[in-house]
Formats: sequence, C-alpha cells, structure tokens
Amino acid sequence: MATPSWLANFRACAWGTVSLSAAEFAAVSAYARETHPADAIVESCQRLEVYGFGDCECWAPARLDGWAALERLAAVAAGLDAVVLGERQIMGQVRMAFRGTRGSLRAAADVALAAAREARRTFPVRSHAGHLLDRALSEVGILPVGKLLVLGTGAMGRLIAQRGQELGFDVTACGRRDPGLDLPFVPIAQVASLPAVDVVVGCLGSAAGLIDPAVLPRARLIIDLGTPRNFAESTDVPIVRLEDLIGAEQRRPHATALRARLRAELGSILSRRLARHAEDAAHPIGRFRKAAEELRRHALLRALDSAPDADREAVDRALRSATNRLLHDLTFSLRTRNDLELAEKLANALEAVTASCQGSTNELALAGSPSPGWQRGHHVV
Repeated sequence: MATPSWLANFRACAWGTVSLSAAEFAAVSAYARETHPADAIVESCQRLEVYGFGDCECWAPARLDGWAALERLAAVAAGLDAVVLGERQIMGQVRMAFRGTRGSLRAAADVALAAAREARRTFPVRSHAGHLLDRALSEVGILPVGKLLVLGTGAMGRLIAQRGQELGFDVTACGRRDPGLDLPFVPIAQVASLPAVDVVVGCLGSAAGLIDPAVLPRARLIIDLGTPRNFAESTDVPIVRLEDLIGAEQRRPHATALRARLRAELGSILSRRLARHAEDAAHPIGRFRKAAEELRRHALLRALDSAPDADREAVDRALRSATNRLLHDLTFSLRTRNDLELAEKLANALEAVTASCQGSTNELALAGSPSPGWQRGHHVV
C-alpha cells in the first residue's frame, strides 16, 4: 500500500484520565502541554492524547507510532473507544484539537477524520452520552422512576437531563446557568437545600473540585460522570463512576466483538483513504488523476470559449461529474491491483493529449476562432 512520507514519523502519546483526581488531571494536562507545544492535544472524558511528529521522551504510559498512531486517532474520532459507541461529541473534540494546524499534522487529521466519518455511517446504533444514564441504572438494577437531580448544565448535563425525561424521571437541573430545557432549574449554590431525590448525576467540569456527597440531597444512587471525579467516596450511598461503566462494557462479549468488527472496518477504510492521500503527483495513480484533471480543465475552457454565455459553474459540475463517472471504476481497479505500470501508461497518454490540447489552445488564441476538434468533444475525458 502506498503511504505518505509523513506517516512513519507520526506519533501519539496517550494518558487514560478517567480515574484521575482533579489535581492529577491538572498535572497531566499541564505536563502534556509543556512537553508538546507544537502538537495537537485531544482531551475528552476518558483520555488526554497528544499527536505530533518526531521523537518524544515524555512519560506518557502509552506510545504509538506510524500506522498505529493514525489508526488510534481515527478510532478516537469515530467514538470506537468511547464508553458509548459512536459518541457524537468526540468528533468535534478531535476537530477542535487540530484546528489551526498545518502541513503534515493537518494532513494526518484530515485522513483520520474522513475515515472516522465514513466508518460512523456503518455503526448500528446512534447513541449519545446521555445513554450513560441507562448504563448506570442497569449496572445497579434501579428502575428509572422518581426524581433525578443533574448537577452540571454543560453539554453532558443537558444530554443526561434530556435522557432522564425520556426515561420517565422527574428531572431537576442544577448548575451555574439555566440550560433552557423546560424543566426545573436550581442554582448550584442552593443544591444543599433541595429535598431528597432518587438519583443524583454529576456532570461537572474539572473546575468544580471534589464534592462531599454529605452536602447533597439524600439519594438512593449517585452517578459520577465527571472527569476528574465529581464526588468523594461515601459509605452512605452507592456511587457508580465512569470507570465502572467502562469496565462493564469491556466485560460484555457481544459489545467487545462488535467493536472489534467495527475497528477492522475502520482500518480498511483508513487504508483506502491513506492510499489515495499518498497518490501525489510523483505517484503513478496520482499522476494519472492529475493528468485527467488537467485535461478536464482544458475541456472546460474550450467549452466556455464555444459558449461564452454558459453558466461556468454548471458546465464545470457537469464535466467533473462525467470525469468521475468515467474514471471511477478504472481508478478503483488500478488501486486494487496496484497496477502502477498501467497507471504510468495512462498518465503518459493523457499528458500527451493535454500537450496537444495546449497547442490547440495557443493556436485558438492566435487565430481568435474555435477549434472544430474541441467542438466535437474529441478530447473531453
């Protein structure tokens, strides 16, 4: 398989953060940013990962290089490693991490994100982080009835609150600002004055610090979805944490098999996209497609010269669509068979046609009249 020159030096340094305290998380985040100033850093509720190039001597517990690093990035973006398969928010987090990057780092992100988007269309279930509520209730055998208090009104808190309503809970949101979900809202400073509830869910950010469950309303269950953890240990009420849900998911054979199958499919998609990306002007297939595009461009110019009042964008779309239809199967065959010799011959032929078209264009410019050959479309790809 053809690969771009940057792939061999691509690197991922990864920390699992789901079980870290606030102080530990802050220390890891600061260290990662200090030691990787030019790299892209992906932070989510489960991980902190740094993607870049070249040697690195940081103390990250996991290090991946080359293909493995790129596959990891694609899997993270697709939500294959999320506790909820295909979690929607992670794609945006990865895009944000690579925003403003250029060169090879941008190229790696583009390939990985494109593969992730394509792979996600094959996922069997469209879930979101709000379904962590279902998982936690199932883990301890509690039915979704009674009162649900959601601490935090960010993206995660809103999804949990909405899911709680769908399940039949009487939901109250508690945070710094009203999420506007048409449900009761209580400012976070007043949480201690609330009456007893059935379930409390923590979806607070890292700045919230560690909360003593004793200051919360009395509850049958606490669900801690914070990274770092939102709540200190308690002997009075059971607490289901994010790491508990991850462990439970990993113990489900069906879920493990499904993720393995989807990961293999993602790998195939990534390989195909990576091969296309590697087909630059120096690669036979890339040279063939570039020659075809150059010929298409000449056809566009001649068509517009023959019909100066035509809609340029419409003609361009029509020619581009025709070119793609004509060349799709041939290009697919060249890639599948890795027939670089035939690709070279086709590139040579198209470049020769393009050269003759260029000559005709020059003659046309001198004569000031259209060329009959081009009017008949002899050279349109």
